[in-house]
Amino acid sequence: MSHPASPLPFRHLYVHVPFCRHKCGYCDFNAYAGMDRLMGGYQVALERELERARAALPFGPLRTVYFGGGTPSLLPAELAGRMLAHVSASFQVEPCAEVTLEANPASVDPERLDTWRAGGVNRLSLGVQGFDRRALAVLERRTDGAQAERAFRQARDAGFENISLDLIYGVPFQTRASRHNRAYWECRPVYGAGAGAHSYATDGERAWRWWNVARPREYVAAAGAGAVEAGREELPPARARAERVMLGLRTTSGLEPPPGFASPLRSLEEAGLVVRRGRRYAPTRRGLDLHNRIALAVL
Repeated sequence: MSHPASPLPFRHLYVHVPFCRHKCGYCDFNAYAGMDRLMGGYQVALERELERARAALPFGPLRTVYFGGGTPSLLPAELAGRMLAHVSASFQVEPCAEVTLEANPASVDPERLDTWRAGGVNRLSLGVQGFDRRALAVLERRTDGAQAERAFRQARDAGFENISLDLIYGVPFQTRASRHNRAYWECRPVYGAGAGAHSYATDGERAWRWWNVARPREYVAAAGAGAVEAGREELPPARARAERVMLGLRTTSGLEPPPGFASPLRSLEEAGLVVRRGRRYAPTRRGLDLHNRIALAVL
């Protein structure tokens, strides 16, 4: 596996845990049910990947760490503790870093909560999705509002102050916001570890993306062989700048665009999709709803 010659340091880490109790019909994430027996081997594979990445790539003190899935909260407390300890031992994590773990309310209990807290997790993202039983049935969710409320109270009792509720809108009968997600919108280097995880690197001009083997068993085998990468692409400077503008205009704060985008931004402003404030451009309410039109204009 080859890497960019001089990328900027990685300050953000994503760790993918692909295990689920049940794969919901709406879910398009790289998640798998019925593979709990692979959890131990998967943890070993993660450790191998992270050790190789640490040796081959520049990492600065981590500002955010995000454990996503799948359902990271399904991991037994012992394995979750080992995973958290390995990240802390392998990387310097800033004292004020945001460390997030996604949790299904059904798999939240005092033992797990204590383990997560002790391991450095300071933000929980509870996958509630909704409170209406009919909407949850449409989504094939096997949790309900009572479980979500119980999980929230237990998390508060365990000392978690930063808790987000992950909800789905537009479901019959009826966004995630984190410092980690801002790293994606602002095109900062993010290393993604685990099955199917994607990484993004940049030297300030060009950018590179690569992604891992997706299926957990194949990922475990690939980690044992020393190469988990499944593919990659290089973005030339013009494409990297265009993606930075496109993603920046997905946020209400917008961005100060680099040179070369005056014409498309003027057209978007005339169409009422973006607004200019000094040197910055930001999407309007209509622009947020019709972001595909913004993307087509700048890419």
